[in-house]
Amino acid sequence: MRVTMSFVGLLRERIGERSLVVELPDEATYRDLLNVVGPRMEEKLPDWVWDVSRRSFSRRVTVSRNLETDLREETTCLANGDEVLVFLLKAGG
Repeated sequence: MRVTMSFVGLLRERIGERSLVVELPDEATYRDLLNVVGPRMEEKLPDWVWDVSRRSFSRRVTVSRNLETDLREETTCLANGDEVLVFLLKAGG
């Protein structure tokens, strides 16, 4: 199956691409996606965005699936055509 991981703002600038299209096996999970994209991102993102040891995004980053909900549960199954959107939270005041 094909899943697209898209980036917004500063993250897009750091990654150098608007999105990464990833081929995954059927029934792949969010963890499977992170395992594939991690090596492509870990040198480009600061440690406050990407935790190399956990191979996961930090809590300062919002990750959503198809613009619906915050995607944090690594066992969440993905589906062909899903878009995983990654962006930084902004604080206001």
